[in-house]
Amino acid sequence: PLMSICILIVGTHGDVQPFVAIALRLQEDGHRVRLATHAVYRDFVEKHGIEFYPLGGDPKELAAYMVKTGGNLIPTNIKTLTEDMPRNMQMINEIVLSTWPAVSKADPDGGGAGIPGPPFRAQAIIANPVSYGHVHVAERLGVPLHIMFPQPWVPTMAFPHPLSNLAYTGRWQKRNYLSYKLVDMIMWQGTEGVINEFRTEVLKLHPIRNGDSGSELLLDLAIPHSFMWSPRLVPKPSDWGGLYDVIGTVTLKGTASRYSPTPELQAFLGNDGGPIFVGFGSMVLADPLATTKMIIDAAKQANVRVLIQSSWSDMAGDLKIPDNVFFLGSCPHDWLMPRVSAVIHHGGAGTTAAGLLAGKPTFVVPFFGDQPFWGQAVVSARVGVAPCPIAQLTTEVLRKAFVDLASPELRKRAETLRDLMQEEDGAGEAVRSFYHHLPKQ
Repeated sequence: PLMSICILIVGTHGDVQPFVAIALRLQEDGHRVRLATHAVYRDFVEKHGIEFYPLGGDPKELAAYMVKTGGNLIPTNIKTLTEDMPRNMQMINEIVLSTWPAVSKADPDGGGAGIPGPPFRAQAIIANPVSYGHVHVAERLGVPLHIMFPQPWVPTMAFPHPLSNLAYTGRWQKRNYLSYKLVDMIMWQGTEGVINEFRTEVLKLHPIRNGDSGSELLLDLAIPHSFMWSPRLVPKPSDWGGLYDVIGTVTLKGTASRYSPTPELQAFLGNDGGPIFVGFGSMVLADPLATTKMIIDAAKQANVRVLIQSSWSDMAGDLKIPDNVFFLGSCPHDWLMPRVSAVIHHGGAGTTAAGLLAGKPTFVVPFFGDQPFWGQAVVSARVGVAPCPIAQLTTEVLRKAFVDLASPELRKRAETLRDLMQEEDGAGEAVRSFYHHLPKQ
């Protein structure tokens, strides 16, 4: 049956993009789909012909908070505890409050600025776990919920929770399993007040009492999850059972065809296999100029050409930029990645997948969250060099990475993985998984 489906997404541009691809597939099947995410992404969503609803929260602030805390759930820095953490809680509160109108009300600017769009009521909800309100608004409406996410979020013995700061040993361990319980518990402790107020005041539902294990709601209610990464890169753990699917990388097709490079970029890319790509996506660098200087010095020592992509932070400043280094603003990964020789980045799920889909040897410099997980994954798959956290990055580490990434064996293995990953249809699998887990009418 045709449905009105609401997709609730909190995160960066890279988090939102795959859900545009999923929304388009659902629309092709005739469903009415609304993508609810941060207000800054309205144009991006609407230009793909998808209905929008603005969620609370500012993705740039959320990312900056994660970098400040190093992804630690309990901040170690006192300033972060006293100033940044309350602001972050306020933002989580804004996000949670906005999930209810997102699934039940007209878009306030759906008919143009200040003109409401048509009424809306969700009959099914797809969400990423960090949109927090998902399971509660689904309960209030009495509709099915399906969680989709590009990082592991349910217990397994195969690897630890990406926010637990546990080291990846590559071994099957009970402590990995427990790390999920621990992270869920800490996150629930942090958001319990906000959630219960939302449930009682806004949704008119009973509060979740102590002992009701609010932290394990998604597990207790047997909510299906689809994990959006290539099983060729990280196979589905055998202890996940039928409720949890690994569906492949979800990519938004066609962004490359609309891009036209400047003559300067075209010339810099050259035809000798291309420069090495360095880019840290939406990450906020503590000292952008020092990082840039490090890249320039390492590139000189290793005698390589480097293309630096910077989005939010001005990385060039007043530095003198040598001929073997080129700066680039926003540019679609699916256009750029095939034209470089290797990639160095923060290890976000989307960027990691984009580099591997282009068959490029990878060096991950993780900042927080699931990024160390992907840094480890490229090494386990033998298509990259050992990751180095941003705080430990030096000119020497970079120089060595520049040299190691040129290995012909590494390139060959990366190209083999590319061919396998390109056969996957992540968006199609996401939709099939969604249908498969819907309650049978």
